[in-house]
Amino acid sequence: MWQKKWNNMDSRQTYYERLGIAVDASAPEIIAACDQAVARFREDARNDPSGELALLANRRIAEFEDMRDLLLDAVQRDNYDRSIGLRIKPALHTVTPAKPLRQELFMVFIGGLIGVVIVAIVWVVSARLATPEIPAAAETNRPAPEFNLPRLGGGSLQLNELRGRIVLINFWGTWCEPCIEETPALQAAYMQLKEQGVEFVGINLRHQEAVGAEGDAAVAEFANQFDVTYPIVMDVDGEIARKYQISPIPVSYFLDIEGNIRYVYVGTLTANEVTQLITRLRENP
Repeated sequence: MWQKKWNNMDSRQTYYERLGIAVDASAPEIIAACDQAVARFREDARNDPSGELALLANRRIAEFEDMRDLLLDAVQRDNYDRSIGLRIKPALHTVTPAKPLRQELFMVFIGGLIGVVIVAIVWVVSARLATPEIPAAAETNRPAPEFNLPRLGGGSLQLNELRGRIVLINFWGTWCEPCIEETPALQAAYMQLKEQGVEFVGINLRHQEAVGAEGDAAVAEFANQFDVTYPIVMDVDGEIARKYQISPIPVSYFLDIEGNIRYVYVGTLTANEVTQLITRLRENP
């Protein structure tokens, strides 16, 4: 009985309804919602002694991951939205407006002018009182998957060696234009924060680079070009990318001192945004 109910749940709902998000949800909101849904089903899988519930849970996890990948792809998301009736403009009915009188036009002009002045005053006052805006990062609280990866230049790095520090993990590739734009900002932020108990780790998607020595040289050249001094490690077979469930890059994970992922930021970060998120993490440990 429970199997039938579980298999049929949400069958008529849209992806947005199943994830509990708005139809205009941002990428960080989509990732956070998917993480929460996947965590619930993983708990079911761990608690099932017979294995039947675990099989269904893993099926649901795969479905939610497919939803996440589709909604994070702009073209696929647009096609999906159209398939469920979203983003389709209704037919417009043309109405010929009545010709306004001169006095009415004058009153409309005066009213608009007063409105503009009020908005300007409110904007100036708000700008003076407002606190700096926090970057739109998805908030979560889950253990970061461990890894032990080869470092660029030799040796290896284990994530658990960094326990006790705030850690920024950034997934990137040499072929990624946003990564090229972001790397100087990350290096600048690292130089500012490294003496404050903060560590950065750049994880190169080595399996998506050229094979062999050519790929190694491309990664090294990239790091040298931007004078990267924070550790660069290489995800040789893509296993760590799968564990972190990344889709587009660049994507950055902000870990607290206990090794838990607290913020996920998809897209290009500025040095100021990195500093703001690190500060926020310190203020809300």
